Amino acid sequence: MTYEADPSHGASAGRKPRAVMLSPTESQPRYHRRAAMLIEAGYDISVYHFQRGYYTQNTYPAPSDVTSLGNVAMGRWIRRIPRLVRAAAIIRKREKEQPAPALVYAFGLDMAMIARRALPRTTPLVFEVADVLNPLPHMSVVSKLGAVAERRMLRLCRALVVTSPAFITDYFALMHPGIEDKTLVIENMLARDVAARFPRPDRTIAPNRPLRIGYIGLFKYEHCIQCLMEAVARKGPQFQLHFFGDGPSKHMVTNFVDQHSNLFYHGSFSSQRDIGNIYQSVDVSYVVYDNHDPNVRMALPNKLYESLYFGVPIIVAEDTYLATRVREAACGLVVDPRKQGFADEMLDRLDGDTLAACSRRALALDTRHMVERYDEVIPKLIALGKP
Repeated sequence: MTYEADPSHGASAGRKPRAVMLSPTESQPRYHRRAAMLIEAGYDISVYHFQRGYYTQNTYPAPSDVTSLGNVAMGRWIRRIPRLVRAAAIIRKREKEQPAPALVYAFGLDMAMIARRALPRTTPLVFEVADVLNPLPHMSVVSKLGAVAERRMLRLCRALVVTSPAFITDYFALMHPGIEDKTLVIENMLARDVAARFPRPDRTIAPNRPLRIGYIGLFKYEHCIQCLMEAVARKGPQFQLHFFGDGPSKHMVTNFVDQHSNLFYHGSFSSQRDIGNIYQSVDVSYVVYDNHDPNVRMALPNKLYESLYFGVPIIVAEDTYLATRVREAACGLVVDPRKQGFADEMLDRLDGDTLAACSRRALALDTRHMVERYDEVIPKLIALGKP
């Protein structure tokens, strides 16, 4: 289906309306898919982004006008404020030379705050959240200030986009009753062209020894990674652990890998080019994150949909919305990383028959459960950009 945005708003005659997108990193595939979604909706896209140095192989779709706001490090939110102020000045200066935007699409509170400072406040704002800033209850002065900023942004935005229903039920509805009325849930599914790039497997996995465990993505939750590495190293040749990715815990990973013959690091990757081959090379995907983190408890990471599509069983953390989905689909295992020795117990539970059964159930699911569809979302985004 083809959609056309109204060219009369935020554009001169003969030009498409502009959408300005602000993102905290250049490399997140979800941001690239949202840019493609807006392009499909009929907008010209201008992207402003920070750089973090991870997954630089991933890029925005053409045609996109892309401007870097410089490097920003992961860390405490309050320390980023000077960088956010400078970024707003860069955007404000550049936007003086551009047609007025019809829509602003900001990922996360940082970028939404920059948008309010740098761009016309009358322009409709779409505020997308995949990680909440503050756990409930708020325990510090900084956390309380962040909550005030979040509440203000919920009032100002014309639409809130979340990637998991749990972000509404467990967080935003408690903070801002009635926010459901202007919320769009767009789960972090695979791009719609995935079948053209990576045909879906037509047979289940058939694991043999050694069982190949894959850690695919951002190296972040050190406890969960460390426990797995140590357990696999103790088991010896019965298991292999393959790392694909990058992140703040990369050096911890590579240092440990160098000391053990059944652990492997394959470097960073392009999700647009490499993800099919990666899933073909593993028997199970390890997606166990720190379930003390409220974001982990509420989120639905893209690894769920990748595992379902490629028929690779998934291992996830207990007491998370992700675990609920995995149990519903019977496509993997659930473990509790808070429990001492959880990784060794997990390896004892892994066997070829269990993994093959999980793979079979995943491949039996229709792709509508794992591939993005924008039929309902795009008309709403078009309507937001109209005067």
